[in-house]
Amino acid sequence: MKNMYRILMLGAIMISAFGLLAAPAQEAAAQTTSCTQTHTVQPGENLFRIGLRYGVSWTTLQQWNNLSNPNVVYVGQVLCVSGPVAPGDPPDFGTGGPSVVYPGNPFGPTTEPRIWFPQVTLAQSFQLRGYNFPPNRQVTIAMTTLGNRPYVPYYLANTDASGEFYVSITIPAELATAGTVAVEATTTGGYYARNWFYNR
Repeated sequence: MKNMYRILMLGAIMISAFGLLAAPAQEAAAQTTSCTQTHTVQPGENLFRIGLRYGVSWTTLQQWNNLSNPNVVYVGQVLCVSGPVAPGDPPDFGTGGPSVVYPGNPFGPTTEPRIWFPQVTLAQSFQLRGYNFPPNRQVTIAMTTLGNRPYVPYYLANTDASGEFYVSITIPAELATAGTVAVEATTTGGYYARNWFYNR
């Protein structure tokens, strides 16, 4: 009799545990019914990495998916990565798309020149921040699409006394509809940094 009781209790615990593990995926799936694009979480992924893939900030993903803890996502969980739309609204793929605010400097401490994008308005403009460049030096900002050469010069910026610069740049018309935009910042003397972002 005791063995039967233990088996029944073990079965109840296993069913409860299975329900708890399955709940996050079911909850996320229900939240993505109004999205134009979803992503299934893979092993090793987090909101920040998923956001980089789709050009969306982790804070936006947290809001779209009603996640109480942005540090916890589950393998197999279905996330909205396109932005919820009202029923009947067509997806917006035109110029002047949504504004994406990225987390702080993604590189951490380094002595090498780096550039990154604090904010991107898809197909329209982006903010570019650079650091670890020579001080008081002119910087050429060139662009292309990811994986293509050569980079085409579009803008000039100047570093300050600490070797940093911060500029807002309009995306050139020929790159406004590109899926990716790759950016290169160079100075005389061979200092350069490259980075890119999704443009849709």
